[in-house]
Amino acid sequence: MSLCKKLSRLLFPVVLIALFPLLLSAQDAMSKQDQMGNQMADKMSATGCLMRGTHADGYYLKGDDGKTYELWGYKGLSDHVGHKVTVTGMEQKMPESQEKMKEETEKTEAAGEPQMDLRVMHVKMVSESCQ
Repeated sequence: MSLCKKLSRLLFPVVLIALFPLLLSAQDAMSKQDQMGNQMADKMSATGCLMRGTHADGYYLKGDDGKTYELWGYKGLSDHVGHKVTVTGMEQKMPESQEKMKEETEKTEAAGEPQMDLRVMHVKMVSESCQ
């Protein structure tokens, strides 16, 4: 057997072993990209009147669609209380500690209607009044 054939038989497994981690990382990167794509697909918007909740850091949106959205995760909400706004974010439960504090008042704020938690990423003012 020639020296070239012997070398290729020895090097082939070494090359495969060396490339294996690269193949795994490429697969992991594709999986993460799919997850990010799904998160972007979960984005939603709602328009309505921004109200201050019973708690100092609590805000909710009475949506034009008749739904009530418990808003969280955005620092500038206080600037828009009483305004008609469009919020963009993802339907996502509040952290457990916040949820327990606000649980009782949510039902009152939603007037017994179903409500959803919305983690806000962006707020756009539509009007300075809710009229």
